[in-house]
Amino acid sequence: MGEATLGLRVVQYPRESPGSSSSWVVEMEKTIGDMNIDPAVEMARWKRHSIYRVPERIRNLHNSKSYQPELVSLGPFHHGDQELLPMEEHKRRAVVHLVKRSGKPLREFVAAVAEVTQQLQDAYKDLGDEWRGPENSDRFVELMVTDGCFLVEAMRMDALRGKVHEDYAPNDPVFSKYGYLYLWNYIQSDMVVVENQLPLLLLQRLLVVLDHDRYQE
Repeated sequence: MGEATLGLRVVQYPRESPGSSSSWVVEMEKTIGDMNIDPAVEMARWKRHSIYRVPERIRNLHNSKSYQPELVSLGPFHHGDQELLPMEEHKRRAVVHLVKRSGKPLREFVAAVAEVTQQLQDAYKDLGDEWRGPENSDRFVELMVTDGCFLVEAMRMDALRGKVHEDYAPNDPVFSKYGYLYLWNYIQSDMVVVENQLPLLLLQRLLVVLDHDRYQE
């Protein structure tokens, strides 16, 4: 019985030239040389961001509406959403009431927020260009002051269980016992939506101006 021979053909692929990736090597060597691999530096880099967009692949796994605010936008990611626009009027009213009650000029609140504009912008991962740059800083600060004042007033309403009639009309549609009973739960839910957040630093800056002796760092 003769031996069966298997004919195996060896295919040789052309080797990549050592210099074909030279530009990548040069670029990476420069990056390696320039980068400071310091855990403290790396920690500071990633610590800048605290508010993120929900990745599309995660959004598609669940009900996408669960990642959207229902009543009020807080911050830039959902600002201007058509269904949330009715609350913009009430945000501006919140600014008026908070500033008048404080006895401080509005420009003090604006200045306190403007001092940390870069830090507030950095808090938002993937913040759009329409909010960045010197030409958009005033618009961003206006947004932060407006939304921040609204949130402070909403939390005050919660703390007082809706008894804010000394500052607002008894039949106020938002800041009243009615608002506390029927709207606060929606506001509270919107406050914890991942993309609908305000940096803690913003609230700290506003509260220090509002009552320096109580909230000073």
